[in-house]
Amino acid sequence: MLAHSTLLTLLAGAGAGAFANPIDLAERASCPGVHVFGARETTASPGYGSAGTVVNEVLSAYSGSTAEAITYPACGGGSSCGGVSYSSSVAQGTSAVCSAVSAYAKTCPSTELVLVGYSQGAEIFDNALCGGGDPNQGLSSSCSIASYNIKAVIFMGDPRYENGAPYNVGTCKAGGFDARPAGQTCGSYNSLIQSYCDASDPYCCNGSNAATHQGYGSEYGSAALTFVKSKLG
Repeated sequence: MLAHSTLLTLLAGAGAGAFANPIDLAERASCPGVHVFGARETTASPGYGSAGTVVNEVLSAYSGSTAEAITYPACGGGSSCGGVSYSSSVAQGTSAVCSAVSAYAKTCPSTELVLVGYSQGAEIFDNALCGGGDPNQGLSSSCSIASYNIKAVIFMGDPRYENGAPYNVGTCKAGGFDARPAGQTCGSYNSLIQSYCDASDPYCCNGSNAATHQGYGSEYGSAALTFVKSKLG
């Protein structure tokens, strides 16, 4: 027979393990069903930038859903964004994506996550989600997102657009100025992504009409929302 003191010790241990940390319970009680991360394009003011079209559509479609913008320079060397070089901005943004998404997923493991990136914002999500580095921007390797609850990903005007990728949508049959190498896609995330790019776009494709690059929200916003809805529970 167990000694009385030993039995009490075992019961105390079992009781401690049976109850979750009150802080963890409080955090998870406030977790929404859906949370959206948005990343803006180069030189856009802090916030969602042009990614906001789809971010707001998702928020409207899912009551109680929440969103946050990735905090990074979104710069290309211009004075309006502090003179941060494009390469440095991409590196900082990629790291910020990994940190923000991984931390949120750890706190709210049951929340379904949606990622929406526009232009440089798409590039930093692409880097973090798909790996392989970003050699043109000096990244020989990139961090990876530690999350299994990413459910839908929208890239609009992604400079890493690669012709022939299984998630491409639009008329572009070339690649962006930072295109991924042929055949290097996003692996297990492929089915969760839609990447929008049209042929006349000079940033995600090889066109010459910069206005095309700004029009994906109005052109493909509804299609993007339909895709997101098809992936969420």
